[in-house]
Amino acid sequence: MASISEWLAGEASSYILYAPPMGGVTAFSNAVGADRADETLLVSATHGEDATPTEATASLSSVLYCTPTSDGVSTPGDLTGISMPVSEFLKRSSSPAVFIDSVTTLLYYAEDASVFRFLSVLTAHIRRNDGLGVFAMTPDAHHEQTVRTFEQLFDGRIELDADGERARVDAPGAPEGWQPR
Repeated sequence: MASISEWLAGEASSYILYAPPMGGVTAFSNAVGADRADETLLVSATHGEDATPTEATASLSSVLYCTPTSDGVSTPGDLTGISMPVSEFLKRSSSPAVFIDSVTTLLYYAEDASVFRFLSVLTAHIRRNDGLGVFAMTPDAHHEQTVRTFEQLFDGRIELDADGERARVDAPGAPEGWQPR
């Protein structure tokens, strides 16, 4: 059976990724990036460049750090500051993959409605570019209604297990059950 990252290599959809805190989202992004022939962007709202090991992002073509310690975007709440480089990335990529490592962090810094609009526009741009979008969220950190509201934006759901080594996908045509990451 192919790994989830290999299966995602050919996908052109947007997924919400449910992961526990410190659940291996960056490693998952890196694994998918290694299996994709096209460009892959990680928007890191949780770790600055100084806290991210180089090998954790080795297969990614770009990383946008948006933490208070970053040189680029000043905070995860600066959705306009995040959207501008992401839009530029999408314009120059033929079949892009975009990962946001923590919707939960974005929701901590910005209003729910603003984050919802931001993700709605971003997922539409990704679809128009035949790209892949994976947006990590820690569901236990939110009210159940918030999780259900944001889930509407995506074509499917991916869950990482506690150690980040296995995943399962709830989407049409996806492998069934827990698979290697």
